Amino acid sequence: MEKEIENKPNLNFKEYFSRNKKKIFGIVFCIILIVFVIIIMNELKKKQNIEISKNYNTAKILIEKKNFNEAVVILENIINKNNKFYSPSALNLIIDNNLIKDKTKILSYYDQIISKSKLEQETKNLFIFKKIIFIGDEIEENELISSLKPILKSDSLWKNTVLDYIKKYYRSRGEFNKAKEFETTIIK
Repeated sequence: MEKEIENKPNLNFKEYFSRNKKKIFGIVFCIILIVFVIIIMNELKKKQNIEISKNYNTAKILIEKKNFNEAVVILENIINKNNKFYSPSALNLIIDNNLIKDKTKILSYYDQIISKSKLEQETKNLFIFKKIIFIGDEIEENELISSLKPILKSDSLWKNTVLDYIKKYYRSRGEFNKAKEFETTIIK
């Protein structure tokens, strides 16, 4: 037993370090490089957010000054940046001030925000619902149901609002039986 212990090589830190010096320096260099890249990326993201914020505020000022064309250009640029806060806010500003009359363009902006922005799920659900409301009476029943189905099948805080909206949709079309049928189907 003692011979087995004596035959085992004694590795100390100096020997290990000298044998693996290149690997250790490589790993340390990679870690430092990764930390450095993360810090730079965060700083660039902060600067980009500050720039988008300034542009958003500029657009708001332009709207107040009734300079709608310049405001629209800035707001569309913000939407295309897919910023999780300012892109939806820019679309809201466009809609609230009726800056773009082309309904197709507005719907494409809704689709872009819903699909590409890194929004929280509840915010996405809100924008899905807002898109449906924006379409209004022109929406077909199957589009309405298929668009709102993910919200209905979830525990979203918008679920009850969506349920009420669909019931009102049926009632507004005089389809009272469908409204009642929908309500009983969803409750089950």
